[in-house]
Amino acid sequence: MKPIQAGDHAEIIEGALGTKGPNVGKKVRVVCLRGEHSEHGRIWKVEGQGLISEYGAVGTTVDCAQSWLRKIEPPEETSDNSVEKEVDAPLTHS
Repeated sequence: MKPIQAGDHAEIIEGALGTKGPNVGKKVRVVCLRGEHSEHGRIWKVEGQGLISEYGAVGTTVDCAQSWLRKIEPPEETSDNSVEKEVDAPLTHS
């Protein structure tokens, strides 16, 4: 498998707190390379839902070391373009 690159989908498998971090298990999309860290190596900006930063803020992006990410296949697009509609019960007059 090719190394992680921008546009890939990944699962966070570790973090600054090891395997007990709040983002472990979350699915993300790799956005861009942020740089090199002296201890952790390549650092990637990733985006996903409900990610928690090292400062405890909840958001949609965080930085992750490459070793904290496991590349996964992108989610399959559904070919069903139908939209669910919620229908209210008709009002009755008394």
